[in-house]
Amino acid sequence: MELRHKDGRVTTLEVVGDPEAKPVLLCHGLADSRLAAQPLNQAARDLGLCIIAPDRPGIGGTDRRHLSQLADWAEDAAELLDAMHIGSAALLGVSGGGPFAAACAARIPGRVSSLMLVAPLGLPGWPSNGMAPAERLSLLLASHAPEFGGWSLDRLAALARRSPQLFLRLAATAQPNADIRALQNPAMREAFLTSYLEAFRGGSWGVAQDLRVLTRPWGFDLSAITAPTRVHQGDADTTVPPHHARRYAEAIPGAQLQIHPGDGHFSIFSHPADILAPLAS
Repeated sequence: MELRHKDGRVTTLEVVGDPEAKPVLLCHGLADSRLAAQPLNQAARDLGLCIIAPDRPGIGGTDRRHLSQLADWAEDAAELLDAMHIGSAALLGVSGGGPFAAACAARIPGRVSSLMLVAPLGLPGWPSNGMAPAERLSLLLASHAPEFGGWSLDRLAALARRSPQLFLRLAATAQPNADIRALQNPAMREAFLTSYLEAFRGGSWGVAQDLRVLTRPWGFDLSAITAPTRVHQGDADTTVPPHHARRYAEAIPGAQLQIHPGDGHFSIFSHPADILAPLAS
């Protein structure tokens, strides 16, 4: 689907699950796209959920829009809900999409019925210990030169097009065994590749912007969130360290933290219905 904003920009959406069911707005991760919703389709149908996943500005099929700070994206989310005649929705933020989902909960609280964060990337000042060296270097570079960070991730996308097996081996470097096994599953491997490549369909501009706003002040306080919040985190995750999830749970009033023993960044979604079930209640 495509949504045309008041200023003429287009946002591209993926809608999966039951179109008539409870709406869930999915905020995809960094160097990811709306296609991250596809593996959740069957679980969403079974649970009675309609998952709506927009590409952020400059990513996938969505037109560019300069964001001064991360919280500005909440305006696009509100316009999307208006266009789809949705009063309020549950918010699901995954990895680098966690801060964008949290921004909506803080900035447009009346439109957010609940918030779920899965392995959410934390604030720029939070320690990166426990993060794989490549992930840590990527964020460090982005804090000084986000355009270069976006370009380097785009070069990985070019490699993925030429040699997907080599790309997947690189992606598995320093990952826990649970994630390596998860990426050996053909369906999960294909979904990961497809969504990553779609993120760079129009070049690296959108991912570079995500890096820029993620590594600078976000423009809202986690303590301002009043929506019922759940935070899920695998304790073996080396992409986003588990202590980030704990800090979210401490900062958001009343947030519930669920640690998944043995799970990493990818394997936590091996059984998506287990993660999504609370959103259906």
